[in-house]
Amino acid sequence: MAINTSPVLGVALNRSSTVQEVPLGTIIDTSDGGRAVYCIASGAVSQYAACGINEDFDIYMLTSALVVQSDRIGLPQVAIAAGSYGWAFLNGSNIKVRTKASAAPDAQLWTTASAGVLDDATATAALKIDGLVLVAAAGTAATGAAGIEVKAAWPHVRES
Repeated sequence: MAINTSPVLGVALNRSSTVQEVPLGTIIDTSDGGRAVYCIASGAVSQYAACGINEDFDIYMLTSALVVQSDRIGLPQVAIAAGSYGWAFLNGSNIKVRTKASAAPDAQLWTTASAGVLDDATATAALKIDGLVLVAAAGTAATGAAGIEVKAAWPHVRES
C-alpha cells in the first residue's frame, strides 16, 4: 500500500479513526504517485468500495442512484464506520476496488445498484466511470470482496 509523502504528519492511509486527525478535505500525495483525500463516512463504508464524495467531504458507497450527488469518486482501502474518518484515493496505482463477478481488465466500468460495487456490464440507470481500469479480471466473487487492483486516473462519472 502507498504511504504519505506530503508534509502532513500522522497520516495513516491504512486505518480509519473515530477522532478527526486533520481537516476534512486535506489532500496528500502518496508514494505511488497518487493522491488521497480525508473524509468522514456518512454511513458504513466497506473496504475497497467505490465511493462518492460530496462537497462537504462526506464519503458514501456509490450506487447508480447516488452517483449524481457526488463531486468526486474515491477508493478507500480500509473500512470506515459511520461517523468515522479515513482516507480515500482519488488517483494512483496499487489501489483496489469492489466489482461484480467476472469484470474484465481494461473494460469500461459502470455504476451498479449494489452499494460500492462497479461492473463492466451496463444496466438500467448505470453511469460510466471514466479514468478507472481494472488491472486483472475480477474472478468469481459476486461482490469483489477481496478487491481487484485498479489504476485510477482521476475517476469521474460520464453521464452519457
